[in-house]
Amino acid sequence: MLLGSLTVAACSGGSDAPEWEGETIRIGSIFSTSGDGTDYGPQQLRAARLAIDQVNSDGDGVNGARLKLVQRNDASDPARSKEAMGKLIRTGKVMAVMGPTFSNSAVEADSLADQLETTVLAVSNTAPGIVGDCPYPCRFVFRDSLGEAEAIPANIGAASGVRGETAAIVYPSGDPFGATTAGIARDAFRKEGIRVTAMTTSPAGLSTAIGGKPDLLMITASSGDLAAQLIRQSRELGFGGVILGGNAFNSAATSRAAGPDGRGAQSAAAWFQGNTSGENREFIQDYRTAYGEDPDQFAAQAFTGVLILAAAAEDADLRFTDLAADRKALRDAMEEVDIQTPLGPFSFTEDQDVSQPIWIVEMNGKGGFGLVREVQPSSD
Repeated sequence: MLLGSLTVAACSGGSDAPEWEGETIRIGSIFSTSGDGTDYGPQQLRAARLAIDQVNSDGDGVNGARLKLVQRNDASDPARSKEAMGKLIRTGKVMAVMGPTFSNSAVEADSLADQLETTVLAVSNTAPGIVGDCPYPCRFVFRDSLGEAEAIPANIGAASGVRGETAAIVYPSGDPFGATTAGIARDAFRKEGIRVTAMTTSPAGLSTAIGGKPDLLMITASSGDLAAQLIRQSRELGFGGVILGGNAFNSAATSRAAGPDGRGAQSAAAWFQGNTSGENREFIQDYRTAYGEDPDQFAAQAFTGVLILAAAAEDADLRFTDLAADRKALRDAMEEVDIQTPLGPFSFTEDQDVSQPIWIVEMNGKGGFGLVREVQPSSD
C-alpha cells in the first residue's frame, strides 16, 4: 500500500490498541478555490482530501489517531489568507497548515503562523524567501513545492547550448511574482552564456521582445491563464523558437489553454505524470477513481503534503494534552522526514526546502506533458 510506511501502530501497556486511538490530528489548509487560484486550488483540495481519507482508512491511521482536514478558501486574496491562517491556528485548533496557494499570500500569512509557532507546509509557493532566507522569522515554515530559484536555472540549463544563444524575457505588467522570477531567469541565462536581448512586460512589450528575433522566449507569470495567453500571442506574432516558462506552465489547465501553440513549451516541474514509481502510479489511479480525471502537479504536491505531515506526526512525541507543545514537536519531526512520494524520494534541506528530483517537461499541445529530462537533487 502507498501509505503502509506511515501506519506503524505503537502499542503501550500491553494493549493491542494503537497508542493514539481516539485522538484527532487537525490539519488546516488554505487553498484558493475561487479567484485567480481556480487553476490550482480545487485540485489541491481534492488531493489533500484523498490523502487524508487514505491515511485514515489504511491500517491504524497515524498511530491510531485520525487526520481531519480543516479547509479555508482565501479567494486568492493575501489579506484573507492571513485572516484564515489566524483563525485556523487560534480557534481551529490545527496542528499544522498547508498553503496558502499563492506565494504573495504566503508572505502575508506565514509570518503570522511563525509568530504563533505552528508549522506551515508550502505546497505550491515557489517564490524566493518562502523558506531559508525569509524576510521574517520562518523557523516553522517548510516547503514541498519546488522553488523557482532552483527550477528556472534547471530549465534554462536543459535548454542551453542546444536551442539558441539569445533569449528574451516577458512577464505580465503588475505581476510582482513574474518580475521577481524574470530576474531569476535573467541571471540564469547569463550564467549559461545566453545573451538576454529584452526583458519587458506584456502586453505592450511582447511584440518588441519578439521583434528582436531571440532564439528562446522566457515567460514568467503567477497566473496560468496569462501564461497561456502569452504563449498563444507569441505564436500569433510569429515567434517560432522555444518557449520556456516557470511554475505556472505546470498546471494542466495552462497546458490545455495553450493548446497546439503550447507544443514544446518547456518548464521545470516538481512532478511528472509519467514517473513509473509505484507511489506515483497508485496516486494517479486513486485520483482518477475518486474524481474521474487526471491529477496535475498541484494535486501531487498537496497529496504529498499530507503524507509528509502524517509521517512527521507519527514520529513526533505528541501528547494531545498541550496543543502548543504538540505543534513544536511536530515541527521538530518535520526535519527528519524521508519518504517515498508521488514527487519522488522526498526529504528537506537544512533550509527546510524541498529535496527531490526535478522533472524538465514540455507541453504536448494536447493538454498534457512529455518528459525532457530528469535532474537529481544536489547532494547538499
